[in-house]
Amino acid sequence: MSLRARLALWLGALAAAVAIAVAIAGYQATASRLRAEVDSSLSEYGRRLEGPDATLASELCSAAGEVSGRWRSPDRNPLLALPGATIQCLGPTGDVIARAIDGALPVTALDRNAAAGVIPTSYIRTVTASGGTRARMITIPVNGGAVQLARSTAETDRVLQGLRIRYLLLVATITAVAAGAGWAIARRVTRPVLALTDVAERIATDARLDLDVPPNEDGDEVGRLSRSFAGMLAALRRSRDQQQRLVQDAGHELRTPLTSLRANVDTLRRHPDLAGASRDDLLADLDSELRELTTLTNELVNLAVDVSPDEAVETVDLSAVVARSVERVRRRTGRTVTVESTPTIILGRPRQLARLTDNLLENAAKFSPPETGIDVVVQPGLLAVRDRGPGFEPADLPHVFQRFYRSDAARSTPGSGLGLAIVAEIAQRHGGTVTAMNHPDGGAGVVVRLPIPPPPPPMGPIS
Repeated sequence: MSLRARLALWLGALAAAVAIAVAIAGYQATASRLRAEVDSSLSEYGRRLEGPDATLASELCSAAGEVSGRWRSPDRNPLLALPGATIQCLGPTGDVIARAIDGALPVTALDRNAAAGVIPTSYIRTVTASGGTRARMITIPVNGGAVQLARSTAETDRVLQGLRIRYLLLVATITAVAAGAGWAIARRVTRPVLALTDVAERIATDARLDLDVPPNEDGDEVGRLSRSFAGMLAALRRSRDQQQRLVQDAGHELRTPLTSLRANVDTLRRHPDLAGASRDDLLADLDSELRELTTLTNELVNLAVDVSPDEAVETVDLSAVVARSVERVRRRTGRTVTVESTPTIILGRPRQLARLTDNLLENAAKFSPPETGIDVVVQPGLLAVRDRGPGFEPADLPHVFQRFYRSDAARSTPGSGLGLAIVAEIAQRHGGTVTAMNHPDGGAGVVVRLPIPPPPPPMGPIS
């Protein structure tokens, strides 16, 4: 069953349940009210018969003997002027001594007890008179017997029967209207969901990420779902495009060292007796190409796995991270690295920040003359690295953080063009920015700015 049909069904069922509950409550209230009206009239008649010493009841039952225990008509006796009532008198033993001509009333053990004086108060109950007529009857104990007074409930039953039919028709009408309204509401509510479903099915079937999600500016959950789905689809599109560009760029960058390796291997195969010096040069070239290929592969792996995405964010002293990276560069290159550092606490991922610092220092060492030093400045929210090399070409500055970008001057040096791209990606992941520039006194500089967490609130006085 579709979501639209289920919504319509549930709304119809809910409306039916509410209508039925209201109908039952209304019917019960009406029936109770009508019964209360009958009981009230019986009680009023009973009070008239009881009187101050039950005089009226005694005279009423004594007059019955004039017509052989039956009253022909109330009009013949003013004491019987009780419209709509059926009267029956019981003797002390519970025997019927007089009754109206229009029907006999049932006598039970309870009534005999009332006539015998065992039950001193009147009571009302529903009975079936002669001819199968339902009635409400009050039994009134009097001196030397009891009086039974009953009123037919036929009129009340007809009213309740008509009320039941009306309520049934009302419940059926409300259920049908609610189901129709539920279907219309379900169509309106589920229209954006069905549109999203259609887009998702087409994506699953055709593997297309260029489909447009129908716009939905509503502020409800469906609108939020539509916008989130559109954002997710856009992110998947960007991720796929980035992967495709990465594969294409990686293929382009790998092609050169692989071609050189193949050429050198073919040369060794064709000339197995190559002279010592030429063979050494060829092996050195092979070693250089393998190193470059290894570096490129490692950087591609780091880029492909999103630079340690599972690393937790924690409080990091950036100056300590920089100090460890500087020590590693000093050992590997023998360079003089001057550090101007201030303790800087940030929120970040330590391994990613170490990778960022290593790439900046290795890039500076690669493009600086061997006898020159590297300057590093660490301040709150800032990390700057300066080398003493030729600097960036003005035309290259907008592109130095692009993947695999290498300037004409850098093509003769080993590298893959991924170092600064990884720096920019890590800085962006930490909510920061990175800028490349040429220092006024010569050399290139790269400045990374990272957000500083707000200070903790001051502690209140200890009580």
